[in-house]
Amino acid sequence: MASCSRFEDYQVGQVLALTVLPGQSETGLASTIHARIRELLMPRTLSCCTVVDLASETWPGTIDKPDEPIFLKLYDRRFSEQLRYQFGIDPWTKDFESAYIQAVRTGKARQFLHDLKTISNFQEDTEELWDDGQNETFLAEQADKLYNNETNAYDALGDIQGELVPRLVARVSLALSAPDVNNNGANVTNNEDLLPVKGVLLQFIPGFSLGEVQDLAPKSAWQTIVDQAVAAVQAAGDRGILNRDVRPDSFLVQRTGDSTNSENYKVVMIDFGLSRLRGADESDRNWAKAKLRKDEKGAVGLVMKKRLSSQGFELRYENSDRYMEYAGGDDEDE
Repeated sequence: MASCSRFEDYQVGQVLALTVLPGQSETGLASTIHARIRELLMPRTLSCCTVVDLASETWPGTIDKPDEPIFLKLYDRRFSEQLRYQFGIDPWTKDFESAYIQAVRTGKARQFLHDLKTISNFQEDTEELWDDGQNETFLAEQADKLYNNETNAYDALGDIQGELVPRLVARVSLALSAPDVNNNGANVTNNEDLLPVKGVLLQFIPGFSLGEVQDLAPKSAWQTIVDQAVAAVQAAGDRGILNRDVRPDSFLVQRTGDSTNSENYKVVMIDFGLSRLRGADESDRNWAKAKLRKDEKGAVGLVMKKRLSSQGFELRYENSDRYMEYAGGDDEDE
């Protein structure tokens, strides 16, 4: 049976031992879940996505184990290609990991994070001088923020999970407690909470992205499908979510019946790693201005209208003026 090693990439057939973290999760889950990777999903953007099968002991308190696979999203700095590219950090290597383990073991990683959070302009003034351990620590912090954004969003979307967004099964972490190769095989014990990779288990929804609709759905269904995507964006906004990463690939389209029937397509919104919740003290005006600047609905409706027009299809979509009265018609910062 394949096991998890910090010095290997994920592979089909590998079994990951996942710890269930506190928070919203399915009733009756075991504290440790064993997930066998069925499929690796590419490309990797901000997270590593796989389709997994969960062992039967995952649901010790239930009568029947669900037969369907589960979607596993891990915010793993090591293999997050977009995250590393975004910050100009080279692809992960074993040497980078050794430097990170050493930084964690000695407490330098925790001191670095303290400085990052408390010293004004610390990143701008010092990042060109960061060593490999500091780079990996920085990426681990960024990955943790993405995880928090995602889980906060799913909490806010609880009443539409399984409908307009996938169902959140559990928050999980993958322990990275392999021996420190530069420490004579001694296990990392100091500050070990910095090592695990966090992620989420989500309902697996087979389908295709909204960006592929012109190739995989009949023209008669295009309007209905895009309308559902726009409605999902609206529903997320109604629950106090602003998503900075709305695009056609942020939606899955599932065929639920005869492909020629426009009603047999269901759309769900995914990817909330770059979202935020409305602040507790955020005024109506500031919230409206933020929503207008991002124009999440337009990132779906307008983009798909232009894309489908090249196929000779006139999509019905109009910009919403919902937030204009609160923003005073001005989308500039105060």
